[in-house]
Amino acid sequence: MPSFLQDLAGVVIALLDESGNVLAANQGFLRLIPPAAVSDQSWDVRSWVINPRLEDMHALVPYHGGLLLLYRGILNVAYKDKPCYSLQGHVYRWQQGRLLVAAEYDVEGLEILGATMMRLNEELAETQRQLLGANRELGRNEATIQESIHTDPLTGVGNRQRLDDALAIEVERSQRYNHPLCLLITDLDHFKDVNDHYGVTLGDEVLKRFAGLLREHCRQNDLVARFGGEEFAILLPDIPLENTIACVKRIRCKLESQPLVEQVGRVTASFGVAMRSVEEDGASLMRRADQALYRSKNEGRNRITQSIVAGQNAVPDVGCC
Repeated sequence: MPSFLQDLAGVVIALLDESGNVLAANQGFLRLIPPAAVSDQSWDVRSWVINPRLEDMHALVPYHGGLLLLYRGILNVAYKDKPCYSLQGHVYRWQQGRLLVAAEYDVEGLEILGATMMRLNEELAETQRQLLGANRELGRNEATIQESIHTDPLTGVGNRQRLDDALAIEVERSQRYNHPLCLLITDLDHFKDVNDHYGVTLGDEVLKRFAGLLREHCRQNDLVARFGGEEFAILLPDIPLENTIACVKRIRCKLESQPLVEQVGRVTASFGVAMRSVEEDGASLMRRADQALYRSKNEGRNRITQSIVAGQNAVPDVGCC
């Protein structure tokens, strides 16, 4: 076989004897064979050519000498467990019953395959983009759902569930780092009278404005929550009792100075404040703040009461319990 044919890798050239054994072959032919089988060289091609079969080609056209074209078209070739190749080629009958196979790898098929793979990759990329977008949207929806689950629908502040969750987290953090933690509970005074005299619509507006007032006087990491009727709470991490009392005084002063809703007029609120003591859990802190609130209501409303336990210093000029 000429050397220029011998070295071609994109074209298959093989000379076979009448039994299908390879007499000569080039590099393109060797591409069909696993590397471990190349050194064997006892290849019987009859079992490789799946379609059409070599035995059938012999019977196609009577041989009268010279070089006779037996077949032109697609040759499907597979060596044992290797993938099937589709070659575009010719099979000739030659002297002494030999067959000459001249074929090329199906360039058109490869181009189609390449184009198909590119299209599939583009579709996959688009699917991945859509999936990423869907996941982001799902995440946003989940965040929205979680937000709505933990938000009071009327006022937009946290609800009792959010307060309980945040209280558990902040109590653990306060215990671990020995940081102060305060809880304020407040209740609008005589709010039932507001609903009775002005209606639920204006009553709801008062609640929304009061929630807004509480938010205005809180830091970003404080939590405002509504957990019953006209009852609200503020959880204040990393702030001592005296600073919390100062914040409550500003809220009470602002509430006294101007009405939340003009049609309703001035309303007041009662406040109970507690600072967590060492080893105190959230339920105990909540109970003390609630007791302080009811002390404020029982002593005339529109006032602040602080709950003081052993080891804590009361803020002057503020009632204690």
